[in-house]
Amino acid sequence: MSLGAFSTCWIDSENRNLLGTIAPGVFENPVDPVLLDDYLTSPDNWLGVAIAGDLVVGMCKAAVLRHPDRPTEIYLDQIRSGDDWRRQGIADQLICALCSRADRVGIGEIWVATDIDNHPAQALYEKTGARPSQAVYYYLEW
Repeated sequence: MSLGAFSTCWIDSENRNLLGTIAPGVFENPVDPVLLDDYLTSPDNWLGVAIAGDLVVGMCKAAVLRHPDRPTEIYLDQIRSGDDWRRQGIADQLICALCSRADRVGIGEIWVATDIDNHPAQALYEKTGARPSQAVYYYLEW
């Protein structure tokens, strides 16, 4: 499938209808309208999408993290392209859109975590100039 022209935009409560048609693989699960509304109630949750025609072909979820003792930062929670839309520059454009939005609101740091064997994601982040750091992640479950 050829990418052709696509655009990026940020989803909010007024344009949430843009999520009407989503390419397979963009999200892990179908978008639940109730969960989407809850997600969009916080201005610190950012959902960016790439759209070709009326089809969502990529997405980027990020969270603004505010701290009492250091500058605000962004956590890039997830970035994905549709199954048939990979390796066509969508993730690059979504990263660019995220960095531009962060610049506009005065946030100077974005961090992301990825699996140690996710080489495509690592290559994507390293193209931006990001470099890996040593870290150990724990998941608390109860």
